[in-house]
This record gives sequence, structure tokens and C-alpha cells, in this order.
Amino acid sequence: MPRRARCLQQYKCTNILVGATQEPIIGAPVMLDTLRHANVRPRSTATNVYEMLRSDIVLGVLRPQQPIREAEIAAGLSVSRTPVREALLRLANLGLVEIFPQSGTVVAPIRVEKVKAAQLIREVVEVEVSRRACRAANQADLDALAGIVDEQEFAAGRKDLRRFYELDEAFHRRIFATVDCLAAADELEDMKAHLNRLRFVTVNWPNRSDAIIAEHRDILAGLAAGDEDAAAMAMRNHLRTILQALDSFVARTP
Repeated sequence: MPRRARCLQQYKCTNILVGATQEPIIGAPVMLDTLRHANVRPRSTATNVYEMLRSDIVLGVLRPQQPIREAEIAAGLSVSRTPVREALLRLANLGLVEIFPQSGTVVAPIRVEKVKAAQLIREVVEVEVSRRACRAANQADLDALAGIVDEQEFAAGRKDLRRFYELDEAFHRRIFATVDCLAAADELEDMKAHLNRLRFVTVNWPNRSDAIIAEHRDILAGLAAGDEDAAAMAMRNHLRTILQALDSFVARTP
């Protein structure tokens, strides 16, 4: 099969590691094992490669310690190595890949400290956004949020974890949009990378998807009632569940 047509291989999220055994440096040659279809838009090749790879790492398509090969990415996407190298250096700065001088580049493990930091910042921002949304939300906003939660329930029933996760993101972004603050949501994206990796891992745990749906409905109820305290508490409780999941994740990971 032509290289450009090959797809990134799925894997079991439970194999994710917490720690790393070497100290990485930035600047070594990098490569990627497998490629999927990707139409790289000419406006920003490096950004498109970066977003593709970041998404694959977050969604578990690329697993921790999986080799990443710069030459194969460039050949598969029909681009030069320069934008690929830029994308990988950006991922390294986020701690999503590790570059070693002798052994090459691999996907980094989920970093516990980065998960905790991102959760704290996310909680501070989104609890405040939920309060503001109580004052700003109209019926169209509430209907849109309710529709997203209904779609989540459908995705959970079909065991479509990727769609479920996408809808989870859509729910939170829709609340940001309610207060005309999507720019703030965008600012949080890179910071949330390790947190989002854990979120995607845990959504497959028993009863977790049902719990997320119930938590979203609690947030929505607070917004619909215009009750800032209720909405803020529901959002805070929802965002803190990842800390319990983190403890379980660390305990079960070698």
C-alpha cells in the first residue's frame, strides 16, 4: 500500500507509561512509524503537521515510547523536512515527544505534574466562565448544549470513544462561546495536552462516560436556572474528577 495511504495504527490506551527513563534533548533527527491521510494546507504546513501529530498523541493513535520518524512524515505528506522538524520541536517543547541524540524521537509518557497544572488552570478559568454563562446564555445556547449532551449519550451507547471525546470538547467550547470567549479556550489548548491525553484514556473506564454525561447535565441545569453558584459547583466537581482518575491511572501504570 502506498505510504501516503497508510493509517496510523490504533492501540490500547492502558499501555501508557507515567515515567521516562532518559533525559531528552531537542534537536536530534526524528521519524514516524506510520502515517494516515492528511491534506496539508499550504497556508501553514508546520502548523498542520503539528496539529495532526498532537491530535494523534492526545487520542492515543500514537502511543508513549512509539518511535517518530521525521523522514517518513515528510515523505508521506509530500512536504520538506523543515516544517516537520518545526512541528516536532513544538511538540517537544510541550513535552509530547522526547528527542534523544542516539536513539531518536519517541512519544512522551503522560506527565503527572503537567496534568495537575493544567487541571488547576482549567478549573480556575472554566468555573468563572460557567458563572458568566449563567448571565449570558439564551435559549439557543441552552438548546445547543443540551443537543451536545444528547449526542454524547448516543456516542457512548455506540462505544464511539473518539466521537464522545470530541463532543466533550464541544460542550466546554460551547460554554466559552456563550460568553464570547473562545479565544480563552484556544489559549488553553496546548497547556491541556497531557490532561487531554488522560481524559481520553479514562473515558473508556467502566461507568466513566455515564458519569461525564451526568456531570454535563448538572452543569446545564445550573446554566438553565441562571444559578451561578450551582453552575460553578457543578463545573468544579466535574473538572476535579480527573484528579481521582489520575490517582487510579498512576496506581495501575508500571
